[in-house]
Amino acid sequence: MAEEDLPIRTGGDVEGDVEGDVDGDRNNHSPIKAEWNSEVKHEETEAVVVHVKEDDDLDSEDVPLLTQSDEGHIDDIPLLNPLETEQRKSAYLNRKFQWHLSYLKELPLYLYTCLQATGRLFISALPTYCVPSRIPPPRPGPTAYLDALRGYAAVIVYIFHLYDKRGDLSWRRYPFVSTFFAGSGMVNLFYVISGHVLGYGLLLTMHRKEEGRMLQGLASALFRRYMRLYGSVVVALIITLILLRLRLYNGVYFNKIYFESIDEQLKNWFVDLFKFCNPLSPRITDIKDDKPLASAYLPQMWTIPVEFRGSVFLFAFCAAICKLTAKARMVVMGVVILMAYCWQAVYIAEFTGGLLIAQLSLVRHPERISEPSPLAMTETTDAEPTPPQSRLSEISHTVLFIIAFLLLGENDAGQMKMRLWGDFPWVYLDKVVPPWWSETAHYIFWLGWGSLGLVYALEFCPRLQRPLEWRVSQYIGEICFGLYAMHVPVGMGLQNQYMNSWRNEWAGEAIWGYLVEALVLTFIVVTAGDYFTRIDRAVVRLARSLQERLFTKW
Repeated sequence: MAEEDLPIRTGGDVEGDVEGDVDGDRNNHSPIKAEWNSEVKHEETEAVVVHVKEDDDLDSEDVPLLTQSDEGHIDDIPLLNPLETEQRKSAYLNRKFQWHLSYLKELPLYLYTCLQATGRLFISALPTYCVPSRIPPPRPGPTAYLDALRGYAAVIVYIFHLYDKRGDLSWRRYPFVSTFFAGSGMVNLFYVISGHVLGYGLLLTMHRKEEGRMLQGLASALFRRYMRLYGSVVVALIITLILLRLRLYNGVYFNKIYFESIDEQLKNWFVDLFKFCNPLSPRITDIKDDKPLASAYLPQMWTIPVEFRGSVFLFAFCAAICKLTAKARMVVMGVVILMAYCWQAVYIAEFTGGLLIAQLSLVRHPERISEPSPLAMTETTDAEPTPPQSRLSEISHTVLFIIAFLLLGENDAGQMKMRLWGDFPWVYLDKVVPPWWSETAHYIFWLGWGSLGLVYALEFCPRLQRPLEWRVSQYIGEICFGLYAMHVPVGMGLQNQYMNSWRNEWAGEAIWGYLVEALVLTFIVVTAGDYFTRIDRAVVRLARSLQERLFTKW
């Protein structure tokens, strides 16, 4: 048969044939076949040894020490010198021990790092008042005290909503005491503070004649103002909706807003939100008895649309007067305040009044206008530091502060006749209100003047500002918006749903029952306000980030 006609066989077939031939040769005792079989085995063994030598860099456990015997099963065949194998095992175990030892050495540091990170996370989750080092120090700047003043005003609004009783002729109505329950007066104070704070920086650019910074400031303030105010309110409304579904809150002043159906609840919530976020609504007014635009879920937020409208007016007014001299600006501001009072637009007068106080402050402290930049052009080039305040000036501003504090505590109609004071001084002050003013607006007339007088006295009497520079005052100022937003759904919600029934059952009308209730609710409201402040800051950062992304450089 020709060589190319032979069938091609695989290695397995060859091995089988070889084994068969070997068996046959063993029986036949053929020396030629036995010699050939021995050579084949010798070549296979050499191939395995060569394979091992090529992998000398492997550990002993990675060396293939297995081969196939003639009988078809696996046998262990040591291919290395026993001494060399033992050395490799010893080296491997030594490296393994060193690795474990280094791991054990680093384990305490690793555990310490984990504990430190966990501790930081836990501390950051605590309210700010639990970590005194996180309470901000007094913020440098001439308007720092106004933040604390706004915070105390928010606290008084909280006291008013939770502990003031309408129609109650008790000790709460006495002059000076009534100011601590005067929620309406604090709302007017909010507007004056906003006018001062929002306009102060713009007035500085006017004095320095920096048109570019003036335009940048106006554009930035107008762009972010709506998101700053309404964005935080939307978050507060979401939190209120959650509390509502948890049965921790169900509206206030007999206005029940809970729906059994979640679909009806969400529909009502979205409609309420959509109506409230309309900045062009004709119902926006600063007179609370005229049913101003508000949310049924957060009725105290009726001040936010007024705040937004007053801010927009302030920015437009600053753009209109930016080219005037300082004296001309003050004259125009005074005229606007008087006309706003004539037109029963007190919140416009309060925003403008805050701006006027800021302007007077810059005139009194010309050193605030100067700055080291050579590009800054000031109206006063040789400004000298303000001399210390005289004793007479301190006394006069303190008297003004007391009078303004008294005016902010004006009682509502029908609650002015007290046993000791009678209806003094309100019966006489009410006669000054213009006759064309509506009856619902009478209460706001003197509240506006009181808020203007209070801020004016504080601005020009540094001694009166000192309590507002304490760290606790600065902390209250930091969480003021959180207090204002959360005290109704959290404070009044828990009071109406649980605390009142508990107090009536266990304490009745005893004073200690009211004290325990006040302490518990105040702790909860302050904590809720602290956490909400963090969300509010995130909203502010979001608005600023959006501005940076969308604004272009000129």
